[in-house]
Amino acid sequence: MPQVPSPAVTVIWRCGTATVTVRGELDHLTCSQVREEIASMIGDGPQRLVLDLADVSDRFGAESLALIAVARHLLPAGRVLDVCSANPAVQAILALEGQGGDPGLAAD
Repeated sequence: MPQVPSPAVTVIWRCGTATVTVRGELDHLTCSQVREEIASMIGDGPQRLVLDLADVSDRFGAESLALIAVARHLLPAGRVLDVCSANPAVQAILALEGQGGDPGLAAD
C-alpha cells in the first residue's frame, strides 16, 4: 500500500489572528498531528482562528470535519473561528450550521 504523504501545515499570525493552513491528505496519524498543532496554536491565545482546509483532498471530508470540531472545542468562548474548505460536503455542513466558509479565503 502506498504511503499517504503528510499534509503541510502552516501557521501564520497577524494582529491577533492565527491562520492554520492544511494542504494534502489526512489519514488518522496525520490528522492527529494536525490536531496537536491546532491545540498548541490555540494555547497561544488567538482572538480569531482561521482554519484553511481549501487544499485538503476531497477524500478527507470526515477528517476535515473532525479538525473543525477540535478547533471549536478548544477555542475559548468569545473567540472567532472562520473555516475555509473547498470540499462540497464540508461546505454543505458548514452552511447548515450557519458557519459559511469561503473557499477563496486567503491568509493575510
